[in-house]
Amino acid sequence: MGATPGALAGLVVVERAGRIATAACASLLASLGARVLRAELPEEEERLARMSFPERLLRTGGKERVQLAPASTDFESNWHRLHAAADVILFDPPQPADPDYGVVQSLLAVAAGAKVICAISPAGLHGDDLPVAAGDPLVQAVSGLMAVTGEQGGQPEFVRVPVAELSAAVIAVTAILAALRVRGRDGVGQLIDLSLIEVMADQLRTHVPMVVAGSPRGFRIGCRHPVCAPWNVYRAHDGWVLICSASDVQWQGMLDVIGRAELRSDPRFATAASRRQHVDEVDGIVQGWVSRHSIEQVVAATTAIDLPVGPAQSVSQVVADKLLRECGTVRELRDDAQGTAYAAGSALRLSRTPSQQAAAPSAVSREMPRDLRAREQGTPVASKSGSPLDGIRVVEITRYAAGPLAGLVLASLGAEVIKIEAPGGEDCRGWTPRFGSASGYFANYNAGKRSTVLDLREAAARERLWALISKADVVLQNLRPGVMGRMGFGTDAVATRHPRVVYASISGFGLRGPKLAALDTVMQGRLGLTALTGNGQVPLRVGYSIADQLAGHYAAAGILAALAERERSGRGQIVDIAMSDAMAWLTQLAWSGRPSAATASQWQARDGWVVAEAGPDTIRRMLGAVAATGLTRAELVRNLARHGIIAAPVLEVDEVLAQAVIRNRGSLHQIEARDGATTSIFAVPLGLTATPVLRAQRMPDLGEDNAALLADAGQGAVLC
Repeated sequence: MGATPGALAGLVVVERAGRIATAACASLLASLGARVLRAELPEEEERLARMSFPERLLRTGGKERVQLAPASTDFESNWHRLHAAADVILFDPPQPADPDYGVVQSLLAVAAGAKVICAISPAGLHGDDLPVAAGDPLVQAVSGLMAVTGEQGGQPEFVRVPVAELSAAVIAVTAILAALRVRGRDGVGQLIDLSLIEVMADQLRTHVPMVVAGSPRGFRIGCRHPVCAPWNVYRAHDGWVLICSASDVQWQGMLDVIGRAELRSDPRFATAASRRQHVDEVDGIVQGWVSRHSIEQVVAATTAIDLPVGPAQSVSQVVADKLLRECGTVRELRDDAQGTAYAAGSALRLSRTPSQQAAAPSAVSREMPRDLRAREQGTPVASKSGSPLDGIRVVEITRYAAGPLAGLVLASLGAEVIKIEAPGGEDCRGWTPRFGSASGYFANYNAGKRSTVLDLREAAARERLWALISKADVVLQNLRPGVMGRMGFGTDAVATRHPRVVYASISGFGLRGPKLAALDTVMQGRLGLTALTGNGQVPLRVGYSIADQLAGHYAAAGILAALAERERSGRGQIVDIAMSDAMAWLTQLAWSGRPSAATASQWQARDGWVVAEAGPDTIRRMLGAVAATGLTRAELVRNLARHGIIAAPVLEVDEVLAQAVIRNRGSLHQIEARDGATTSIFAVPLGLTATPVLRAQRMPDLGEDNAALLADAGQGAVLC
C-alpha cells in the first residue's frame, strides 16, 4: 500500500526563495502533504552551499526546486506558469533591485483573485518600522522580546536563533489554511500581510495588562518568575537545572524533599507573595540543596512530587537526549558533508494523516515541471465572505496559556468556542492586575469565548459534556497528561463515540511521551533555548512563555489542517501537539554547531540600548572615537547607518505597544468586563486582509452561558 495522503494533499504552493520565515512556512505545508514548488534565482545555489545542514533541510527538503534564470527569454512566462498552477504563493516583499521585482509585483496585483498570497516581512507591506532586510535580532529588539529577556538589572538579550522568523512561519500556516477555507467556500482568495514585529509583540499578552495598570518597564528578571517562587535556574554539581514551583502545595512538598520541613511555618515563605518578597532567601535555600546533588538526583526527587523540573541543556546535550530521541523530537540523519546531522521531528502530529518529514535537502532543477496545470478558478459568491470558521463549534477544556491561546485563535477566526471551567473558574481568572471584575491575563487568552461551568467529578456533569461534544467539531484540551482519559474523555473514547470530531491535545511531550509535568521555563531549558539566549554562560529564559504560545499556535494550525482533511474524508483525527516539539522547531538551526542568526551585538546608548547587525569589533572600528554611551538610541542608529550597518533601538514594552506597526495594524483593542471596566488585549496577528480576525468586545463571565448551552445540548438549564 502507498503512503497515506497528507492532510493537504492536492494543494500546490509556490515559494519564492527568500527569508527563512517564508521557507519554513512552505516546509510545514509540505510536511502536511502540499506540493511545494520553490522558485530560485541562480545565486541561491551558492547561498545554500554556505548554510548548515539543518537550514538547507528546512529551506529545500521535501520541495521541488525550480531555478529561474533572469537572462532567459522564458523567465517571465515561467513565473506566470508557476502562478497559474498555484493555490498558494509565498514570498518576501520584492525590492526594486531584485531581478524578479516586476513580475512578482504583477502577481501582487491579482491578489484579489482566487489565489491565496502570503507576504512575510518585518513591519508588513506598508510599514517602515524596520528595513525589509532586517535580521531576526533587530526584530527581537523592536518587538519586545529583549525588553523582557535578560538578567535582573542587566542588559537586554537576544536569542541566537531566528525565533521571530520561525514563530511567524507557524502563524502563517494558520492564516493560509484559514484563507483556503474561505476560498473553498466562497471562491475568493486573499492577500495575507504578515508582520514579524506584530507576531512577536503578540507574545507580550502577559505583560500588556501590567503596562495598562501603570507598570511599563522592569520586566528583565533572568529565569525568575514575576509571581511564583522558587522559580529559577540552579547549579547542581554537574550542570544547571530549572525548578518551577507554582503553588504553596508544591513549595511545601519541596521543603520535605530538601529536609527543611521546619520552614513550613515560617511566615516569610507561607504564601507565593511572601516568597516573592524574600526571593533571594528562597533561592539560597534551594541552591544550597541543589548544589549537593547531581541533575539526575534533583530531577528524580522533585519529579516524585509532580514539581515541574528539568535540565538546562546545551545544544550538544539536546541532540544526545535519550528521551527526546525516543519521542521523535530529535531525528538523527545523514549529511554527505558532515556525516551525522540532526533535525527536529514534526510538531504537527496528526493521527490519520501523519506529517511527511524530509530526510535530505532537495536537488535543484533548471527545467520547469512538465505536469504543471493552471488551477481552476472558482466563481465568487455575491455576498460578502464570512469568517473562515463560521459554523465550527469548539469545546475547550484548557487552562493557563497554550490551550487557551489555541482556542482564542479559533474564536478570532469565527468559531464558537465553549470554554469548560470547574466550579470557581480557571485559576488565572483571579490573577492581577485586575480591571474591575476581569483579570487582564485571563482576558488576553480567553476573550470572545463562551463560558460554562461543569464539575467533571460528577457523573451528571460528564454526561452534559458528552452532550456538548455531540454537537462539536473540535475538542481542545491541555490538562495534565492522563487526566482526560481518567474522566472518560480520552482520545479513543471521543473518537469512538464521535468519529467526525477533531481532538486536539497539548502536552509537554505528546500523548505517547512521558507523563511529566511541563511548564514553559522547563521546556525552554530542556530544548536548549536557555543556552542560546544571552552570552551562554548562565542559562537564561526568554522572558515570556514562548513554548506555551508556540504550542498554542501549532495546535490551531493542526486543527485547521485536520478540518481541511475532514472536508475530503468526512472523518476527524487526533492533533497531538508537544511543547518539546515546538521548542525543537525553534532551536534546531543551532544543532549543527554553526550560527543560524545574523551576527549582532548590543550597545548601550544614553537613553537605552541598540542592537546592530555587526560584531563588536566591527562596530568599534566604525565608530572610532565616538562613544556610544554619549548618543541617544536614535543618534546611534543613524550613525551606524552612515557606515552601512543596520541597527534598531531596543524598545521597552510600553514603547513596543506605541510603535507605528502596532498602532497602524490595530494590534491592540479594548475589551470590556461586565462591570464596565476596560483593558487592552492583542488581536491575533494573522494578517488576513479580506476576512480580518474578529476582535472580541468583552470577556466571558464565569458560567454565563450555562443555561443557553445546556438547553441547546438537550440537558436543561441546570447549573453545575
